[in-house]
Amino acid sequence: MTSTAKFRKDKEIVAEYETQAKEIRAQLVEQLKCLDQQCELRVQLLQDLQDFFRKKAEVEMDYSRNLEKLAERFLTKTRSTKDHQLKKEQSVLSPVNCWNLLLTQVKRESRDHATLSDLYLNNIIPRFAQVSEDSGRLFKKVTRTGAHVPHTEAHHTTHAQYNTHNSVISSAMQMLSPPDKYFISLPPCLLPCPPPPPPLCPPCPPPPH
Repeated sequence: MTSTAKFRKDKEIVAEYETQAKEIRAQLVEQLKCLDQQCELRVQLLQDLQDFFRKKAEVEMDYSRNLEKLAERFLTKTRSTKDHQLKKEQSVLSPVNCWNLLLTQVKRESRDHATLSDLYLNNIIPRFAQVSEDSGRLFKKVTRTGAHVPHTEAHHTTHAQYNTHNSVISSAMQMLSPPDKYFISLPPCLLPCPPPPPPLCPPCPPPPH
C-alpha cells in the first residue's frame, strides 16, 4: 500500500470515528435531558407520597383518638354497679356481653390505627425521603460522568489524528534513501559542509612567435 493510499485510509478512519463520536454525544445529551425530566418527576412524586402519608398518619391518629374516646365514654357506663350486676346475670350471648365485646373491639381498633399512624411516620415517610435523596445523588453522578465524555472524546480524537500524522511521516521516511534519512535525523550543526568549488583552470600559455 502506497503512502498516499494509506494516508487516505487513515483520514477515512478518523472521519468515521469523529462522526460516530458526534452521534454518541448527541444521543448522550438527549438521554441526559430525558433523565433530568424523569428525575424531576420522580422527586416530585416521592414528595407527594410523603405529604400524602404524613396527612394520612394524622388522620389515622385522629381517628384512633376519637375511637378511644368513644369506647371510654360507653365503657364508663358499663362499669356502674347496676350494669355490672346485670352483666353477671346474663348469659354468655347476652346483649350486655355483646355490647362489652363491641366496645373492646373499638378500643383494639383504636390501637391498630395508632400503630398504623406510627408506621407511616417512622417507616414509610423516611423511606420515601431516602429514595428521593438517592435518586438526586444518582442523577448528579450521571451528570458528572456525562460531562467528562467530551473531554475523553477530544483526547481520543487528538490521539487518532496524531497516529494518522505519525503514519504519514513514517511512510515518507521509508521512501527516502538511507543517506537522506541519516542527514534528516542529524541536527543542523552536525550536517556536513558542502564540497568546495573546483579550482579554476590555469591561464593558457601565449602562442609562440
